[in-house]
Formats: sequence, C-alpha cells, structure tokens
Amino acid sequence: MRRLLRSVAAALVIAVLGTLTTVSAAAEEIQLGAAPSNPAKAGFTMFVITERLGNEGFQPITLRFRAIGKSFTRQRSLRILFRPRTQYATEIDFQFACQVTVPQGVKTYDMPVLVPHFYRWESCSVQVIEDGRRLGKVASKLAIPASVKDWGQYMSIGVMVPRDAATSTAPWTRFPDLRSIATILGEGAISEKANVPRLSGKQARKFVDDVVYGWARFRVIDEDALQPSWIGYSQLDVILAPYPLLQRIEQEQPDRSAELKRWVSAGGQIWAYAAPLQAAASQGTQTPGQQATSTSASPPAGADPPSWLAGARGDVNKSFRYWADPSSVMTLSQPNDTSAIQYQPWNYGTYYSNSYAYGSSEKTRQSVYDDLVAVKHPMVQTVTKKKLLAGLGVMPYGWGRVVLIEQQDPFPGSFQLWKSLEMDKQKWGERNGVEYATGNDSYWAWLMSTVGQPPVTMFVILNGLFVLVMGPLLYFGLRRRGRLYLLYFLAPALAFLATMGLFFYAFLSDGFDNRARIRQLTWIDGRHPVSPPGDGQPGRVPVIDQSRQTYYTVVDNQRGLRFAGDAFVLPVHHSEMMNNYNYRVADDSRPGGFLIDQVGDDRLYSGDFLPTRTQVHYLVTRPHVGVSPIEIDFGGETVSLTNHLPTPLSIVGVRDDKGKYWVARDVASAATVTLEKANSNTLSMIALGVVDPDSTQMPTPYQNRVSMNDRTGIEERLLEFSRNPQWRSFLALTEVQADQFALRECVQDECVRMIGGLLP
Repeated sequence: MRRLLRSVAAALVIAVLGTLTTVSAAAEEIQLGAAPSNPAKAGFTMFVITERLGNEGFQPITLRFRAIGKSFTRQRSLRILFRPRTQYATEIDFQFACQVTVPQGVKTYDMPVLVPHFYRWESCSVQVIEDGRRLGKVASKLAIPASVKDWGQYMSIGVMVPRDAATSTAPWTRFPDLRSIATILGEGAISEKANVPRLSGKQARKFVDDVVYGWARFRVIDEDALQPSWIGYSQLDVILAPYPLLQRIEQEQPDRSAELKRWVSAGGQIWAYAAPLQAAASQGTQTPGQQATSTSASPPAGADPPSWLAGARGDVNKSFRYWADPSSVMTLSQPNDTSAIQYQPWNYGTYYSNSYAYGSSEKTRQSVYDDLVAVKHPMVQTVTKKKLLAGLGVMPYGWGRVVLIEQQDPFPGSFQLWKSLEMDKQKWGERNGVEYATGNDSYWAWLMSTVGQPPVTMFVILNGLFVLVMGPLLYFGLRRRGRLYLLYFLAPALAFLATMGLFFYAFLSDGFDNRARIRQLTWIDGRHPVSPPGDGQPGRVPVIDQSRQTYYTVVDNQRGLRFAGDAFVLPVHHSEMMNNYNYRVADDSRPGGFLIDQVGDDRLYSGDFLPTRTQVHYLVTRPHVGVSPIEIDFGGETVSLTNHLPTPLSIVGVRDDKGKYWVARDVASAATVTLEKANSNTLSMIALGVVDPDSTQMPTPYQNRVSMNDRTGIEERLLEFSRNPQWRSFLALTEVQADQFALRECVQDECVRMIGGLLP
C-alpha cells in the first residue's frame, strides 16, 4: 500500500512540475493532458503540449516523455494514437498514429509531431501502445482549451518574438501592439483606448491572449522554438517578424530559416519591420514588363552566401494598393461589436459574431473612430501615397512575398498602412482552395472519366436482350414444346442471371488495375537563387510543386497512399463536413475509418482515405529547393533551350527579354533545340485545359456540379501569369514522374505536369 501511495505521489509531483516547467519555459506552450492513465505502472508520463491557435492544416504537437525515477531504464518503442473529435460526427473522423522511440538513460525526451487538423477539436483521446498492448486501462482524455480550439480559419497571424526581448533596448524587440491589425485584417472592433497611443509590451501580449472578437487570431512564435518543418506554419496566413531577427535566425539556425523560406515560397507572407530599404536600389533594376532582377555578382570562393532577404525587390506601386481613406471600408455605421466569436456545432459547424451577447459594447464604430481622431491617434493617421510607399518594400519569393517595413516599431500602425498590405488570396481558404465545412465542387472536375461510371449503353443492350428472350422467344419456344409451366422457374432464374451479368460487367468494365490521375504544377523562381552556380554545379532555386491527385482502387487498397513527410496533403471532400439535420454525437471510442500513420519520414493515408471502387481526390503542395530543369539561352536573334528533365517536353513556350514569344515541340530529354518564333502568346495556349480541366471531357453527370471558384492561390496566379506572362519566363508540358504517385502500382490516366517559371 505504501509503495502504491509513493508511486501515485511521484506521478502527481511530476505532473505538477511538468505543468510549471511548461508555463515557465515558453508561455505559448499549452499542456492538453497526459498519458497513460497509470504512469506509475508504465514507468513514465507523456505530456501532450501544443501551441495556441488550432485551425485547418497541421497542428504542432510536442510529446514530452518524463521518466518516473532518475531516467528511462530501457529503450521504449511506443506507438501513440490520437483520436480528435468535434461535438458531432463528421464525414472524415480520423485517427493519427506515430511511432516514438525513447532512448535509454534520459530523464526527459521531447518528440515534435504534426497532427492533421481538418475540423474543430472539441475533445481528443490518446492511447500509448507498446508491444501491441495499450498502456493504461483506459484511453487518456485531453482537455482542449478555448485558445486551441478551431475558431474558423479566417485570418491567422504569427508573431515572432526574439529571445532577448526582455533585456534588449532596441525598438524592434518590443512586443507589437496589434490593435489596428485586429481591426483591419480581422474585421474586429475598434480599440476604445483612445488615450493609449501604444500598448506596453506586457499590455500588448495580454491583448493577444485575451482577444475574442473579430476574425483575426494570433500565435506567438519564440525564436528558440521555431518549427522543424514548414508544415508547422501551415495554419498561418501572415507572420510578423523584425528584419534583424530574421537575419539572426538565418545565421544561427539555417535549417529553421530554410523551412520559413519554404513556407513563404508556397504562398505565405512575412511582414518584416525594421528593414533597411535603402539597399533596394542596389539589389535590382527594373525593366518594362519585368520584375527586378539581381545585379550582384557571385560571391568569391569561401565568402558567406548573400542573405535571402537581400534578394531582388519588386515594384511597390504594383504590390500595394493605396487607401486614401480606409474608414470608407470600416463599416463605421455599425455597432463596435466586442463580443466573442461564437461556435455552433450544427449547420455544418459554423461561426458567427453575436453582437447581442452580454457585455458587448454599445458604442458605434463611428463614435469610437471619432474619439481616436480627436486625439490624433496613430491608428487613424493617413499619409500621401508617396510617403506611404517610401517606407515600404517588397521581395517576391516563389508564390509568396516578404513585405519590408522601414519603421523600427510600426505598431500599432495606422489602419491605412495595414489595409494597404492586404493582398488577393491572402486568407487560408482562398490560398488553399479547400473548404471543409461546406465541401468542394472542384472535386468533380478532377475525377477520372474512364472508371466508376455505369455502362449505360451496355446496360440498355443487355436489358433489351433480356426482354426479348423472356418475352416472345421463350414464350413461343416453351409453348411449341407444351411446357409453359417452366416460365415460373425460368423467368426468375434468367432475371437473376441477367442481374448478375449486369453486375459483373460493371465490375469488369473498370478492369483490375488501380488508377491514378495527377495534374502537377511546378513553379521555378529563378529570380531569387538560394545558392549561385559554382565549381561546376548549377545554381539552386526555389521550386514549388502543387498537384491534384485522384486515385481509384478496384480490389487492393490495403497499402494506402504514401506521401512524403514534407508534403502538405489536404483531402478534398465533395460534400459538407457534417450531415445536416442528421447529426450523431462523435465518439472517440470508435476508431473511425480514416487512418493517418506517420511511418518514418512519410505519412500513410489508409482505410477510408483510399476506399475500394470510389475515387478520392487530394491536393498536395511541396515547396523545396532544386535545380531549374530547363535552361534557356537568349542569344542574339535566336533562343535555344536545353531539357535537363528525364522526361521529354511535349511543348514549351518562352517569352524572351524583348517581349517576343517562342515555341518548341517534342524536346527529348537532355536535348538542346532552337525555338521557333510564335505570333501570339503561346503560354496561354499551353495552360489551357491544364490549370482548369476541359469541361467537355468531364462525364455529363459531373458537369452540372463542377465549379472552379475554389481554385488555389497558386492555380489562380498561374492562370493570370499564362495570360500575361512576364518577360524572361516560360511554360512547358511534360510527363509526371513515378515518384509523384502516392499509390506506387497504378495505371496513369490523363496525367500531365506543367512547369513554369521566371528566368534570371
């Protein structure tokens, strides 16, 4: 009995110390719970820790294992199983599993994992499995605090904080006052503290912790707790960061900096303040119709590579929209609603602002705005377009950008400033083209027309033959033989055979091969090289791959779909997340048919993620650094092209440095050809039917359901690029390589890869 009491007491002390350690080490660490249910018997406690802000994408989770005793006495190989659930069951209730090996001889061991987040987490159970058996009598329940629950993916902002914020006197190390950003980007209430021009660091941090109104939410990112994978930032739309801090991270944590760059290249934004804009003139030159290109020479051997933040700058006049009077779009006639955003689990699981809630402000937005004007508050100040743009810069990078703000401490900042920094396709749903609450009509556009369709023509023929045989032929044949009584037996027997024949024909018409349809878009940003060419090696540039992948299995679906661990995978569902008016309470005791398993560096999607004889569609984004697969030489009056791909190019279109168009067809791998001059925009012709599928090729039942209103940000911008390409750019079509298929053994069905990009 004493031994049991000592074990329980030790477990309680460890739990308390774990909580205290979590809170003191980093304020953004939120402990959700612990497992297994009997840590004394298991010999350890696993704390589940996360950051605030739970939204669509991948939720960063830290599994912290702490031994009961001095250290782990042996190596522990554990399987951790998460079952997150919302209040009502959804169409995609899933479980996530990962494998963790805790080494022998350590007291504490941390394991970061990225758990998919498709719907609001109201609850979550965790199981710890060792040697095939669960540790603990029951699964452990996690408590999801309000700050972590999904509040609707509208505007998610990361705030990067330096480690020396508490001791440094530099203005940029102060915690940013985000009141005006919450009003403009989050369409929230206007701050009623007209007498406070700038919140102190402590007050500004409290504002982030306490904000409940509006649609903007914030995640504090500590300099020493950066994500090891770019997917860890997948829930964010914008990151606010001091420019000197980004430089320090690049020097001291190059691996973490590389992941930030990958996130930006995939469409994210960093708004960097305290930035040196005077360097912009020396970094690039402008050519009509062309972005700024770097003019700096390659660094000498042994020298440090140039900072990625010193890359070619873009045109501020085209990058920002000037708002002379931002109050015109701030709905000043409405109440200044300070009530919390409400969640309702019915009606697909939606969110709304309840302006009638108790405690909501009764002031109008106009009166609050007038109070700010009366004291000349920084949030309502306006300047001329010339003065505003003089303090801004922009560096496009891949499909994203880094906005440069010259002010050392631009907070709270004017409504005019933050409104001008907004861009198209900025919000998460617009950039990713996926809406889980109400479904995605683009699902129907990418289905394979050769499988899963009822063979209507053959059905009509077989039914016609059945009627003919059962009618006059069988009747007159039996009547001639005087055996009409056999109709009572032959009619149902032939009907059964005909029905089975229809079934087997439908089954056999699709064949026995698994099928895949992939449309892959690859973008090459040659204007911002990561490393210059040297020592016989080509330069490396940002490369962004985004593909729409559709799979269909006939018999064998047990292997599942294997995606790379650094690929951002979003299942595209055709219908709403919750079955409206037919709700049932979610139950984490049921595993659900959807399983995501972390296997090494890959993720395996199995179960209902790959059902038999049903097409499934996935959106896969993977930014990385690579070598440009196409080399183009603008030499005098001709343009030559070298294909470095292992696959041939069926067609390639180029716009040269004089605005002229060139085209080539059937370029073999490793071949160098001279392009032919074209009379019109060949790039638009190449993109036709690739960015958007050809509607005439879709099955007729799908055509009425298809909508292309939910294109991704990459698809939208690539379509615009093809219609008005920049100078020194290209588009080409080729085959999809085998390593892109998540289902390794399958028949390719209308697969195509389009490669485009900007040349140095």
